[in-house]
Amino acid sequence: MVVPLLLTGVAACGSGSGSGDGDVTITFVWWGSDGRANLTKKAVELFQRKNPKIKVQTSFSAYAAYWEKLATQTAGGKPPDVLNVDTRYLAEYGGRGVLADLNQGAGKAISLADVNPELAATGVYQGKRYAVPWAQNTPAMIYDPAAFAAAGADPAKGLTWQQYADAAQKVSAAGGFAARGATDFGILDTTLEIWLRQQGKQFYTPEGKLGFTADDLRRYWQLASGFRDAKGSSPADVTASYNTSPEQSPLGKKLTSSEFAYDNLLPAYQKANGKPLNVAPYPTDKAGDTGQYRRPSMFLAVSARSAQQEAAAKLVDFLVNDAEVGKIVGTDRGLAPNLKVRAQLAGSATGNDKTLYDYEAALEPKLGAAPPVPPKGAGAIQKLLQRTYEEVAFGRMSIDDAVNRFMTEAEKGLS
Repeated sequence: MVVPLLLTGVAACGSGSGSGDGDVTITFVWWGSDGRANLTKKAVELFQRKNPKIKVQTSFSAYAAYWEKLATQTAGGKPPDVLNVDTRYLAEYGGRGVLADLNQGAGKAISLADVNPELAATGVYQGKRYAVPWAQNTPAMIYDPAAFAAAGADPAKGLTWQQYADAAQKVSAAGGFAARGATDFGILDTTLEIWLRQQGKQFYTPEGKLGFTADDLRRYWQLASGFRDAKGSSPADVTASYNTSPEQSPLGKKLTSSEFAYDNLLPAYQKANGKPLNVAPYPTDKAGDTGQYRRPSMFLAVSARSAQQEAAAKLVDFLVNDAEVGKIVGTDRGLAPNLKVRAQLAGSATGNDKTLYDYEAALEPKLGAAPPVPPKGAGAIQKLLQRTYEEVAFGRMSIDDAVNRFMTEAEKGLS
């Protein structure tokens, strides 16, 4: 479902900064599961105890519903004071004046002194800081280590794309092809982005255009289709049921044994799948270059129309930098953005938390610079890629025809 772009006419006209010193009420919204909501509410309760004159009203939704509701609230002139923003929609909401420039006014009180500068820079669009990262994650392969060990492969040590294809086919065959070794990644813009970076290219240029050619997309979809044709990856009907929820993904439903996702989702995948899972770098044909980077798993932003911007900025600063908040939310959204808080938590981490800290620590020297902020319309491009590739997977369209359709519609949408 394409998120409706109902933001036209929303002006960057904060009606006043308010005051964090008075009795004020602010609203704070995010997307995620019930488990994430419980952790977030505990963090908010801590903030309110330390700032008793600021009341925070909270609400959350699943990812797709979140953006639909936010678009409606924004069009109605009543956006929340503090909100989560995804990198795909930062340019859309920032560029249309929905978000406050945190380099100005009350936003200057938000400290990023202990946040990696490259990570902090991901919230800047056209010279304005519209958001700050609440956590860091990076793309990963989440997989069943027992299944891949039985196939003679260890993704944690690194695989080439051909080695991954061979291992996935063996995993499928070991189960009589009832479940597959991999989830078909042809629908994923995130995986296409990482694969492109391995080729020395990018999904979007700094000017907001596609950073790849029709031939690049053709080769990517040929790679993904090769997995599917060999029964190494999920069949079309399973792939089409995929959404952003680990619980409803093929891996979460035990229909595959590996899937590309963000590393912080490991606990949710493991809970859904019921088996011990692990995280590994992306396969690559260039030794040491996985194409991965420090990624803001989600941003915190302040509405440009908030009448309580000082209180809103105080909440944002607290969520980013408070050590107790870091302990409460753990790695649910990813690693703590504040490096001092992260170091404290890493030292005492156990279980899945330790797995994630160790995974990103090992990758840290190899992580490249983050890509430019995606242009307006990136959310629609994501849906277009998924929808078009599904036509290929179901055999209703050739790869060449699908590539031509995608490139034509995507370039039109970005023009």
